[in-house]
Amino acid sequence: MASFARSWGDIHAVLAGSEFASGRAQAPTFSGQGTKGRRLLIVYNPHAGRGRRKYLSAVLRALRGEGSRIRLRRTDCAGAAEVIARASGPDVDALVVAGGDGTINEAINGLLNCEKSVALPTLGLIPIGTTNVLARDLGLPRNAKALARLLAHGPVCDIYLGRSNGRFFALMCGVGLDARVVDRISLRLKRRLGKLAYVLHGLRELALHAPRRYRVLVDDSQMFEASSVVVARSRFYAGEFQLAPEACLHKSELQVCLFQRDGRWSALLYILGMATGLLTRTPGYRTLPASKVLITGYDGDPVQLDGDSRGTLPLNIGLCERPISVIAP
Repeated sequence: MASFARSWGDIHAVLAGSEFASGRAQAPTFSGQGTKGRRLLIVYNPHAGRGRRKYLSAVLRALRGEGSRIRLRRTDCAGAAEVIARASGPDVDALVVAGGDGTINEAINGLLNCEKSVALPTLGLIPIGTTNVLARDLGLPRNAKALARLLAHGPVCDIYLGRSNGRFFALMCGVGLDARVVDRISLRLKRRLGKLAYVLHGLRELALHAPRRYRVLVDDSQMFEASSVVVARSRFYAGEFQLAPEACLHKSELQVCLFQRDGRWSALLYILGMATGLLTRTPGYRTLPASKVLITGYDGDPVQLDGDSRGTLPLNIGLCERPISVIAP
C-alpha cells in the first residue's frame, strides 16, 4: 500500500497547481492549456510495470502542452478500470489507459458493456505495463512527447476484438502452459522481476507438471488435439515474439495457434522457436484462420485472456461484431 500511495503522489505532483481530479468520485473536472486537444479521461494503474512513473509524468506534462483537457482516475483494485470505463460519458473524447494489457482489457470490457445506443469514446494508450503487446502492434511511439501529440491530435482507426465465454479480448486467449503460468504467477514476483518471472514459472511448470491434451473444434468442421492453444487477434505475444504472423487487429478474424506435440522437449523447442523467430517452422506447430473455436478437455483448467487469468474451460471463442476506435498512427 505504501508504494501504491507513493506512485499516486508522484503522478499527482506533476499536476500540482492544476485542476486534475483524483481517483475519488468527483464531478468531471478537466484541465489543460486551451481547448485544442482532446478531452481525455486517463485511467491510471499504479501497479502496472516497473519504474514507469517518470515516463507517465512526462506524457502528462506533454499532454498539457498540447492543450488536452484531462481527468485522471486511479484504479484501486482489480476490475476498477472496467467500472470507470463503463461510466465514461459524452464529456470524454477518449478514454486513455495508463497501464498494461490487462488494464486495457478491463477498459475494453467496460466500454463494450455500455448501452448499445451510446457512442463509445475512442480508446487511447499510455503503455506502462510489463509487455505492452497492443501498443507494440499498433505501432505507438515510445517518445513521451510524440505519444502525447498522438493522443491529443492523432488519427483514429478501428480494431476488432475476440470474445471468450462472453468476455472480450484484444490480443489473445489461451489454455495450456501459458495459461497455467499466468494463473499461478505471484503478483509480487511479477512486479519485482517483470518478464523474467514468467520464464521462471514456465520452467517450474515444465518440471513439475505433466502435459495435458485439449480438443479444439474450429468453425464446427475441423477437430484438432494440442497440448497448448492460443487463439490470437494480435501477431505479437509476450512482447516482441510472434505466434501468428497472419493475425491483424484490423481484420475480423481469429488465428488459432496449435502446439500439437506434448512433452518437455517439445515445449522447449517451441520456446526456442519463439525466441529465434522460427516458431512457424517448428515441427508440431501450426496456425489457421477461424471465426469461432471451441476448446474442451479438463473442465476447470485456467484460461488466460490478454495476459491475465480469466475464467476456466470449456471455452467458446468468437468475434465481436462491434469494433472499437483506437488512437494510433
